Amino acid sequence: MSANFKVESGIQLLSRLVKKPGIENFYPTLFGNGPKFNDIIELFGEESTSNLLYDIVSTFLLPVELGGVEAGVMIFNTDSNLDVNVLMETFRKKLYTHIKTKSLLLKCDEQDVDLVFQTSLKKLFYIEIFDITEFNITIQHLENVLLKNSNISLIIFDSLTAFYWSEQNFKICKMDLYIKSLLNVIQKVTKDYKTTILFTRPEYFCSTKEATEKCGPCWDFHTFDQINYKIYVAHEAGAKFSVIVKTQDNEIIKHFEIRDGFITWI
Repeated sequence: MSANFKVESGIQLLSRLVKKPGIENFYPTLFGNGPKFNDIIELFGEESTSNLLYDIVSTFLLPVELGGVEAGVMIFNTDSNLDVNVLMETFRKKLYTHIKTKSLLLKCDEQDVDLVFQTSLKKLFYIEIFDITEFNITIQHLENVLLKNSNISLIIFDSLTAFYWSEQNFKICKMDLYIKSLLNVIQKVTKDYKTTILFTRPEYFCSTKEATEKCGPCWDFHTFDQINYKIYVAHEAGAKFSVIVKTQDNEIIKHFEIRDGFITWI
Protein backbone atom coordinates (compact mmCIF):
# COMPACT_ATOMS: atom_id res chain seq x y z
CA MET A 1 0.00 0.00 0.00
CA SER A 2 1.42 3.36 -1.01
CA ALA A 3 1.26 6.36 1.26
CA ASN A 4 0.83 9.88 -0.06
CA PHE A 5 2.28 12.61 2.08
CA LYS A 6 4.01 15.94 1.56
CA VAL A 7 7.58 16.53 2.65
CA GLU A 8 8.45 20.14 3.44
CA SER A 9 11.49 21.92 4.80
CA GLY A 10 11.64 23.74 8.12
CA ILE A 11 11.54 27.06 6.29
CA GLN A 12 8.43 25.99 4.36
CA LEU A 13 6.75 24.89 7.58
CA LEU A 14 7.63 28.17 9.31
CA SER A 15 6.42 30.33 6.40
CA ARG A 16 3.19 28.33 6.22
CA LEU A 17 2.46 28.72 9.92
CA VAL A 18 3.33 32.41 10.11
CA LYS A 19 0.21 34.55 9.74
CA LYS A 20 0.94 37.14 7.07
CA PRO A 21 -1.17 40.23 6.34
CA GLY A 22 -2.93 39.85 3.01
CA ILE A 23 -3.31 42.61 0.44
CA GLU A 24 -6.68 41.62 -0.98
CA ASN A 25 -8.90 44.62 -1.76
CA PHE A 26 -5.82 46.84 -1.94
CA TYR A 27 -6.03 49.66 -4.50
CA PRO A 28 -9.41 48.52 -5.86
CA THR A 29 -9.27 51.11 -8.66
CA LEU A 30 -6.86 48.77 -10.44
CA PHE A 31 -7.09 45.41 -8.70
CA GLY A 32 -10.75 45.09 -7.70
CA ASN A 33 -10.83 42.60 -4.82
CA GLY A 34 -7.27 41.44 -5.52
CA PRO A 35 -4.37 41.00 -5.66
CA LYS A 36 -3.72 37.73 -3.86
CA PHE A 37 -0.64 35.96 -2.54
CA ASN A 38 1.74 34.82 -5.31
CA ASP A 39 0.04 36.99 -7.93
CA ILE A 40 2.30 38.71 -10.46
CA ILE A 41 1.56 42.21 -11.72
CA GLU A 42 3.14 43.70 -14.84
CA LEU A 43 3.17 47.51 -15.18
CA PHE A 44 4.33 49.23 -18.38
CA GLY A 45 3.58 52.27 -20.51
CA GLU A 46 4.59 54.53 -23.34
CA GLU A 47 6.02 56.96 -20.80
CA SER A 48 7.31 56.63 -17.25
CA THR A 49 5.06 54.71 -14.89
CA SER A 50 6.73 56.27 -11.83
CA ASN A 51 3.79 58.51 -10.87
CA LEU A 52 1.43 55.55 -10.70
CA LEU A 53 4.02 53.54 -8.79
CA TYR A 54 4.46 56.38 -6.27
CA ASP A 55 0.71 56.42 -5.70
CA ILE A 56 0.45 52.64 -5.32
CA VAL A 57 3.29 52.49 -2.78
CA SER A 58 2.03 55.54 -0.87
CA THR A 59 -1.42 53.98 -0.57
CA PHE A 60 0.17 50.72 0.60
CA LEU A 61 2.09 52.56 3.35
CA LEU A 62 -1.00 54.25 4.80
CA PRO A 63 -2.23 52.97 8.17
CA VAL A 64 -4.94 50.33 7.85
CA GLU A 65 -7.50 52.75 9.28
CA LEU A 66 -6.82 55.10 6.36
CA GLY A 67 -6.98 52.48 3.61
CA GLY A 68 -3.44 51.11 3.75
CA VAL A 69 -2.16 47.59 4.31
CA GLU A 70 -0.87 46.01 7.49
CA ALA A 71 2.15 44.63 5.66
CA GLY A 72 5.57 45.59 4.37
CA VAL A 73 6.63 46.51 0.83
CA MET A 74 10.09 45.95 -0.66
CA ILE A 75 11.24 48.01 -3.65
CA PHE A 76 14.18 47.14 -5.89
CA ASN A 77 15.13 50.28 -7.81
CA THR A 78 17.27 49.07 -10.72
CA ASP A 79 16.59 51.74 -13.35
CA SER A 80 17.11 54.77 -11.07
CA ASN A 81 13.71 56.02 -12.25
CA LEU A 82 12.25 56.13 -8.77
CA ASP A 83 13.21 59.09 -6.61
CA VAL A 84 12.91 58.20 -2.94
CA ASN A 85 12.45 61.88 -2.05
CA VAL A 86 9.48 62.16 -4.42
CA LEU A 87 8.07 58.96 -2.93
CA MET A 88 8.33 60.41 0.58
CA GLU A 89 6.69 63.66 -0.54
CA THR A 90 3.87 61.76 -2.25
CA PHE A 91 3.27 59.62 0.80
CA ARG A 92 3.29 62.56 3.23
CA LYS A 93 0.73 64.45 1.13
CA LYS A 94 -1.48 61.36 0.77
CA LEU A 95 -1.28 60.71 4.52
CA TYR A 96 -2.23 64.31 5.34
CA THR A 97 -5.10 64.24 2.81
CA HIS A 98 -6.53 61.01 4.22
CA ILE A 99 -6.28 62.25 7.79
CA LYS A 100 -8.06 65.44 6.76
CA THR A 101 -10.74 63.46 4.92
CA LYS A 102 -11.32 61.34 8.00
CA SER A 103 -11.72 64.56 10.04
CA LEU A 104 -8.85 63.57 12.27
CA LEU A 105 -6.90 66.81 12.06
CA LEU A 106 -8.76 68.20 15.05
CA LYS A 107 -7.38 65.31 17.07
CA CYS A 108 -3.87 65.37 15.55
CA ASP A 109 -1.21 68.03 15.70
CA GLU A 110 1.85 68.20 13.44
CA GLN A 111 3.86 65.95 15.77
CA ASP A 112 1.16 63.29 15.69
CA VAL A 113 1.08 63.32 11.88
CA ASP A 114 4.88 63.09 11.77
CA LEU A 115 4.81 60.14 14.17
CA VAL A 116 2.33 58.28 11.94
CA PHE A 117 4.51 59.14 8.94
CA GLN A 118 7.69 57.76 10.55
CA THR A 119 5.90 54.66 11.87
CA SER A 120 4.45 53.88 8.45
CA LEU A 121 7.87 54.14 6.81
CA LYS A 122 9.01 51.17 8.89
CA LYS A 123 6.95 49.05 6.47
CA LEU A 124 9.13 50.21 3.54
CA PHE A 125 12.28 48.36 2.41
CA TYR A 126 14.01 50.33 -0.37
CA ILE A 127 17.04 48.89 -2.20
CA GLU A 128 19.00 50.45 -5.06
CA ILE A 129 20.79 48.08 -7.45
CA PHE A 130 23.30 49.30 -10.03
CA ASP A 131 24.46 46.23 -11.97
CA ILE A 132 23.60 42.63 -12.75
CA THR A 133 26.05 41.26 -10.16
CA GLU A 134 24.34 43.17 -7.37
CA PHE A 135 20.98 42.05 -8.69
CA ASN A 136 21.89 38.34 -8.67
CA ILE A 137 23.44 38.54 -5.20
CA THR A 138 20.37 40.35 -3.88
CA ILE A 139 18.00 37.71 -5.26
CA GLN A 140 20.16 34.98 -3.71
CA HIS A 141 19.77 36.63 -0.30
CA LEU A 142 16.12 37.56 -0.73
CA GLU A 143 14.90 34.44 1.05
CA ASN A 144 16.85 35.39 4.18
CA VAL A 145 15.36 38.88 4.08
CA LEU A 146 11.82 37.49 3.79
CA LEU A 147 12.47 35.06 6.61
CA LYS A 148 13.62 37.87 8.91
CA ASN A 149 10.86 40.25 7.79
CA SER A 150 7.77 38.08 7.61
CA ASN A 151 5.46 41.10 7.18
CA ILE A 152 6.67 41.80 3.60
CA SER A 153 3.77 41.02 1.29
CA LEU A 154 4.56 43.13 -1.80
CA ILE A 155 7.83 43.07 -3.75
CA ILE A 156 8.38 45.64 -6.52
CA PHE A 157 11.02 45.55 -9.26
CA ASP A 158 11.44 48.83 -11.14
CA SER A 159 12.35 47.60 -13.59
CA LEU A 160 12.91 43.91 -14.25
CA THR A 161 14.67 44.64 -17.55
CA ALA A 162 17.37 47.10 -16.47
CA PHE A 163 20.29 44.73 -17.05
CA TYR A 164 19.05 42.93 -20.15
CA TRP A 165 21.67 44.29 -22.56
CA SER A 166 24.55 43.80 -20.14
CA GLU A 167 23.65 40.09 -19.99
CA GLN A 168 23.55 39.53 -23.75
CA ASN A 169 26.64 37.98 -25.29
CA PHE A 170 26.95 36.37 -28.71
CA LYS A 171 23.49 34.85 -28.55
CA ILE A 172 20.67 37.29 -27.84
CA CYS A 173 17.92 36.05 -25.53
CA LYS A 174 14.39 36.99 -26.60
CA MET A 175 13.01 39.75 -24.41
CA ASP A 176 9.89 37.80 -23.42
CA LEU A 177 11.96 34.77 -22.46
CA TYR A 178 14.34 36.97 -20.48
CA ILE A 179 11.51 38.30 -18.31
CA LYS A 180 10.00 34.84 -17.93
CA SER A 181 13.37 33.45 -16.83
CA LEU A 182 13.81 36.14 -14.18
CA LEU A 183 10.27 35.64 -12.91
CA ASN A 184 10.90 31.91 -12.57
CA VAL A 185 14.01 32.59 -10.48
CA ILE A 186 12.20 35.11 -8.28
CA GLN A 187 9.19 32.82 -7.80
CA LYS A 188 11.41 29.95 -6.67
CA VAL A 189 12.69 32.20 -3.89
CA THR A 190 9.40 33.82 -2.89
CA LYS A 191 6.76 31.12 -3.45
CA ASP A 192 6.79 29.90 0.16
CA TYR A 193 6.55 33.40 1.64
CA LYS A 194 3.09 34.51 0.46
CA THR A 195 4.16 37.59 -1.46
CA THR A 196 2.83 39.47 -4.47
CA ILE A 197 5.27 40.53 -7.18
CA LEU A 198 4.93 43.76 -9.17
CA PHE A 199 7.44 44.55 -11.92
CA THR A 200 7.77 47.27 -14.51
CA ARG A 201 9.22 47.20 -18.01
CA PRO A 202 9.47 49.63 -20.95
CA GLU A 203 6.65 49.40 -23.48
CA TYR A 204 9.00 48.29 -26.27
CA PHE A 205 10.42 45.41 -24.22
CA CYS A 206 8.72 42.41 -25.82
CA SER A 207 9.29 39.90 -28.59
CA THR A 208 5.83 39.98 -30.15
CA LYS A 209 6.36 40.86 -33.79
CA GLU A 210 2.97 42.46 -34.35
CA ALA A 211 3.28 44.72 -31.32
CA THR A 212 6.81 45.73 -32.33
CA GLU A 213 5.82 46.59 -35.91
CA LYS A 214 2.78 48.60 -34.81
CA CYS A 215 4.64 50.17 -31.89
CA GLY A 216 1.84 48.93 -29.65
CA PRO A 217 1.79 47.30 -26.21
CA CYS A 218 2.35 43.58 -25.80
CA TRP A 219 -0.79 41.97 -24.40
CA ASP A 220 -0.13 38.32 -25.14
CA PHE A 221 -1.06 36.40 -21.97
CA HIS A 222 0.10 33.15 -23.54
CA THR A 223 3.66 34.43 -23.39
CA PHE A 224 3.51 34.91 -19.62
CA ASP A 225 0.94 32.51 -18.29
CA GLN A 226 1.99 33.31 -14.71
CA ILE A 227 1.08 37.02 -14.95
CA ASN A 228 -2.23 37.85 -13.26
CA TYR A 229 -2.51 41.57 -14.03
CA LYS A 230 -1.16 43.44 -17.05
CA ILE A 231 -1.41 47.21 -16.56
CA TYR A 232 -0.73 49.61 -19.41
CA VAL A 233 -0.42 53.39 -18.87
CA ALA A 234 -1.02 55.62 -21.90
CA HIS A 235 -0.64 59.38 -22.14
CA GLU A 236 -3.75 61.05 -23.56
CA ALA A 237 -3.27 64.82 -23.55
CA GLY A 238 -1.77 67.36 -21.23
CA ALA A 239 -1.70 65.86 -17.76
CA LYS A 240 -4.30 63.18 -18.47
CA PHE A 241 -3.57 59.46 -18.71
CA SER A 242 -5.55 56.29 -19.31
CA VAL A 243 -4.85 52.96 -17.63
CA ILE A 244 -5.86 49.62 -19.12
CA VAL A 245 -5.93 46.69 -16.72
CA LYS A 246 -6.20 43.20 -18.19
CA THR A 247 -6.58 39.89 -16.42
CA GLN A 248 -7.26 36.48 -17.86
CA ASP A 249 -11.00 37.10 -17.91
CA ASN A 250 -11.54 40.85 -17.60
CA GLU A 251 -10.49 44.26 -18.89
CA ILE A 252 -11.12 47.69 -17.39
CA ILE A 253 -10.11 51.21 -18.40
CA LYS A 254 -9.48 53.97 -15.87
CA HIS A 255 -8.31 57.57 -16.17
CA PHE A 256 -6.22 59.86 -14.02
CA GLU A 257 -4.52 63.21 -14.28
CA ILE A 258 -1.46 64.71 -12.64
CA ARG A 259 -2.27 67.66 -10.39
CA ASP A 260 0.63 69.38 -8.63
CA GLY A 261 2.73 66.29 -9.29
CA PHE A 262 0.24 63.85 -7.77
CA ILE A 263 -2.31 61.42 -9.22
CA THR A 264 -6.04 62.18 -9.12
CA TRP A 265 -8.40 59.51 -10.50
CA ILE A 266 -11.18 60.91 -12.64
